[in-house]
Parts: sequence; structure tokens; C-alpha cells
Amino acid sequence: MVSQVIADVRTYLQKRQPVTRFELEKPLFDKLPSTIRNEVRRLQAACNYVRNLTTGKGRIKVQPACEKALAIYTELRPLKTFNAKYAAWAKQQDWFCLVNRAKAGAVWQKTQRGLTDAFLDYVAARAGQFKRGDTLEQAIISIHRQWQTGRTHKGIAEVIPGYEKDWDTRQRAVPPDGWHSTNIRKQLTKRAKFTRAVKAAMHEGIAAARAYLPQVHSTRAGDGQSGPLRFMELIQFDDVRCDFRVIDTVTGQICDLWLLVARDVATTMLLNFGMRPALARDDGSQEHLKLQDMKELIGWNLEAYGLPPWKMFLKLENGTATLASAVRAALVEMLGEDRIDFSLGSMIGGLSPTGYKEKALGNSKAKAMLESLNRLQHMMTSHFPGQIGAHYGKRPAELTAREQEAQEIWRSHRAEDRADLIYPVLTIPQAREKLLEVFRLQNARSAHQCEGFEQVVEWHDLANDCWRTGTPLVADCKVRVRMESPVERAGRLLIGCQPFTPVSPEIFTSFYEHTQRTVTVTNSGEVVMMHEGKTFRFQPPSAEFALVADRKVLCYFNPNDPRFVTLTDGRGGILGTWLRTGLVKHGDREALSAAIRHSVSALNVVKERASELAAGERAELDTMRQHNAGFVTVFEPAGKMPALPVTSVVARHQVAVAGEKQITKQKQRRREDDERIAREALGA
Repeated sequence: MVSQVIADVRTYLQKRQPVTRFELEKPLFDKLPSTIRNEVRRLQAACNYVRNLTTGKGRIKVQPACEKALAIYTELRPLKTFNAKYAAWAKQQDWFCLVNRAKAGAVWQKTQRGLTDAFLDYVAARAGQFKRGDTLEQAIISIHRQWQTGRTHKGIAEVIPGYEKDWDTRQRAVPPDGWHSTNIRKQLTKRAKFTRAVKAAMHEGIAAARAYLPQVHSTRAGDGQSGPLRFMELIQFDDVRCDFRVIDTVTGQICDLWLLVARDVATTMLLNFGMRPALARDDGSQEHLKLQDMKELIGWNLEAYGLPPWKMFLKLENGTATLASAVRAALVEMLGEDRIDFSLGSMIGGLSPTGYKEKALGNSKAKAMLESLNRLQHMMTSHFPGQIGAHYGKRPAELTAREQEAQEIWRSHRAEDRADLIYPVLTIPQAREKLLEVFRLQNARSAHQCEGFEQVVEWHDLANDCWRTGTPLVADCKVRVRMESPVERAGRLLIGCQPFTPVSPEIFTSFYEHTQRTVTVTNSGEVVMMHEGKTFRFQPPSAEFALVADRKVLCYFNPNDPRFVTLTDGRGGILGTWLRTGLVKHGDREALSAAIRHSVSALNVVKERASELAAGERAELDTMRQHNAGFVTVFEPAGKMPALPVTSVVARHQVAVAGEKQITKQKQRRREDDERIAREALGA
């Protein structure tokens, strides 16, 4: 298979040998225009179809086989033309005979006509010196001036290549034929003399040219260590700036929002993400993503999913989304070298075309999936308030006024109310909630063309007005075919696999060491703490991990999504990992059932303990009842007559006032009791 990059097509064609399929000569095939490439694909597929029909058992003649092929590939008619192409392809065993060189462009012609390659190379070099994307016209005008004056745009006497003959005696008032700007541009494009990659390399740098060069494409069908790539076998990390601004309700700053994302390559599923608002520091600089953010994100993944039964590879960047070598070594040591490994994206740099050293930049095309999904995230969040546009030149004109109004709202209200106000931009907690919803929708999407995904056949359940998979319950029903979602693919890949291994709580404390805080266990046996103005409650996963009330513990948690909390005794002893409990949404029967089961279980434990402690008193009551059972009982007298309803308006008002006074007195007595208890406690 040809793997070298082809710089000069005409020179390559003079030396090449026949190749049966274009896939084996991909660099040459990629040089063809897109329309010609599509035509060659169809022709080669049709020729292979004819060859299968004319060889082997049950073969038929070539002409009927060609007719069958054209019934499928109708755009390749007429029959005579296709028959001739197939005959040449079968004889030469060369895919290139299927190329229509007359339509492919000047570089694919056998003879050279028009402007010379030397002249076009000279024009391309001049265009590279005019370092703006829209200055090709000025470069061509400078060539015209040089024809008239004999001097370059730098004032140096120089002959234009391709026109050396009689240069000193030529009449140069009129430019040669074919020198019109439109024709020069057309020939530069047709002969690939100044491609977008070359233009980017000369105007910006080698790293910028990488976006226009052939990429290394991999497949989910065979990247795994044993067959298809498995869920969480390869995880890629990237940093991305959101296209909307947010307000920090603590400082009143309006700033950009940066994310760290972790995606599974096998399913394109977003596993987790971390946030860092770019707040301004006292010295004028801005906060940016830190090593601790990356540690939190990896710890969050391990906390939420555990370790897969196969080796997990983490693809890191050389810049922000990375881990120090010591941290990587520590993780391998803690988790085992057979369970986790790391690799870094490549860097592009070196010398510029003029010989200067370029700054090495990360190869974002090593993570093409992340780049495309980051673009999807920008598109899905483009309706969020406070949009900044794709770049600074396209920033909405209203943004400044929107930010000013948000800051005015913040300044004109009390500090304790600022988190509950509504602003014309999102607050940081609001942005987190909305991003969680966006990524949930991404993970559940089926309108995509991701490579390696299977199709899902569904039938419409008319009775319940929903789409279902499996065997239809009715014969005559609507059927549709869609792509499986990332979540569905993850579930399918996990069928029949060994369970994931939970990570030891000791490891989480190393990831969340900067979030630790001391909390006291409540009387109800819960851990309650405030985070970003919200109250979070955590309960033990089972009774064996329960702790006594008023015990002080040290909590470690992920600040981006505190679903779990790891408790220690403050001296390194692990007390367990507790689960977060929350308000149950109306209609969420599963969550409601779980909450009720937990509440009933806790109530049963309390009942059992209270029953044990009251055993003696209960025995005394049983003795009392047995003693009284020997005496004669009589009926109780009738109770008091029910009170008549109050019908007078004045009387009702007096009753209400009396009740309010009684309630006020009770509150006052409770406050006095609380103050007295507090004074006694302080005195003790």
C-alpha cells in the first residue's frame, strides 16, 4: 500500500505501477477532485460486481453481467461505455484506468498546456509572502508589476520563471496570455500549487496546516485489545471554552466558563465534565483550568463507574487536560499497571518555511471525535443567554449591555439574596444544571452517523403512543429504523461482561484532598453540608456504615457533582462512602420507592432499638393489665357536647387574635429556653 505523500502528481504518474484497488493507493486517490473520487468508487464497485458474476460457479457472460450491474449503478450508463471501462480494468488490473482524466484537472493530463508549472510555483511562493488569507490578488498584481518593471515587490531585479527567453529584449507593456487573475487562480487550484494546507503553513505555521491534511482514521470495530473497542477502554480528555458568559454571585464578576470533558471513544458518551470560571485575580490575571480540576475529573469517573475488567487507557493532552508524570505514576501504582495506562497527544512544531523555530502546539486532530462533539455542544448551547459568538469578531453587540445589567442587579441587592436573583446571564450553578441536561441529550441522541454504531428497529405502540423494540404485538404497525444512542451502545457492549470493580475509598481522598471539610453527623444519622448555596444530604449505603449522632467526620467529595461523599475519622481511617439523597420529583416512582424504603428501614431500626430499651417498662404494663383484668368494668359516661360553631364575625376575630397571642407566647418561651440553654453551655 502506498503511504508516501504525493507532492507532484504528474511526476508520480510517470513512475507508478498498476494497482488493483484505489484503497491501496490512497494518497493518489485523495488528490483527485471529490466528484471524480465518487465516480471511481462507484465504477470500482460495479466492476467488482461484474467480475463476481462472470467468475466462479454459475458464472454468466460479461455483457449480461454488465447489464445487471447497470440496473444497480444506473448513473454509469450507457452500456457500451461501461463495458469498455470494465474491459480495460479487467485487462490492466489497475484502478486508475477508471479515472476520467479529462475532467480531473490539468495535473492529470498527459501533456502540459497553458501556464507552466515553474510560473505557477513562482506565483504560489509570492502568495505565501503576502501573509493574509485574502491577499492573493495583491500577490498576482505584484507579478504583473514585475513583468512591466523587471523588479520584484522588494525592488530586486529578477526574471520570472517560464519567461526567461529574450527577457531583456521583450516588450512588456502587455502581460502574456493567460495572466488574467481569474485564470491564474483557477490554475493554482486545479494543479494544487497553493493548497489550503500550504497556505496555512506559510501564513500561520505547520500546526495550522494539520487541519487540511489527511488524518489517521481509526475504527471502533477493531481498536480494542481483543476485538471491538470496549466501553471505557479508551477515554479522551479535552478542555473547551463555552460560548456563553456566566456571573459569579459571590464576587459579582462576569467571566468565561471553561470545561474539562472526558469521553468514551467506543460510544462517544460523555462520562463526566469539570468546570472552572475564568475569574479575575487580584493581579489582573484570570484563573484557568488547573491540575486539581483534572484530578477531580478522573476521580469522578472512578467514583461513578469504577474500574472496567479490562485495561483502561486515558488519552491526555500535553497542555491543560493532562496529569503530571508523578501523578500518572502514582495512579498506576495505586490501581495497578494492568488496570490503567496513559498516553499523550502528539505535538506539532519545528521550523517554519522561512527557517524560524515555531512554538510546538498540541495536535487536536488526534482527538477528532472530541473536536466534533465540542462543536455539537457549542451548537446545542447557542440559545443560552450571554453568547459571545464563535470568535471575538462576531461577538453580539448586546453583550456589553447585558453584562452591565447583570452587574447592576448584583450590586443593588443584599448579599444573602444574590444567589436567588434572576440575571440576564446564567449563574455558575445554573450553567452546570443546563450543561448536564445538554450532555444527557447528547448521550441519548440517535440522529447521528457515528461509525461502528448499529441500527435499531422499532415499532409504534399505538395504544401507548410510543416506540418499542422487539417483536411487534400487532401485525399492522408502523416501523422505523434509527441509530442506537451512545447510552444504548454502552449497554450493549457491557452485555455478558464481568462487573466493574469499585475503587477503594482511600484513593478518592487523594483526588479530593482540596475539598475536605469537617461535618457533624446529625441526630437523624445523616451528613448535611452546604455547597454553592445548596444543602446536600448523605446517608450510609447500609446500616453497618451508620455513625452515631454528633460525631465529627472529615468529608471528601467532588465539587462538580457531589453524588457521593467519602468519610474519614480525621486521622486517615476510612469510615465509608455515603450516598447523596435529594428531593424526590413528582412522578418519579422509582426514586420515591427507594426513598420510602430507606425511610421505612431507618424507622424499623429505631423501632427495634426503642423496643429493646422499653422491655422492662413493657413488662410492668403487662403485669398491670393482668392485675386489672380480674375486676368488673363499667361503661364510660358520655363525653362533652361538641362546641357550637362561631357565626359572629366579631367573635371569630376575637378567637383568632387570642390564638395568635397564644402562639406568640409559645415562641417567646421557646426562645428564652434556647437562650438559657446556650448560656449554660457556654458557661460549662
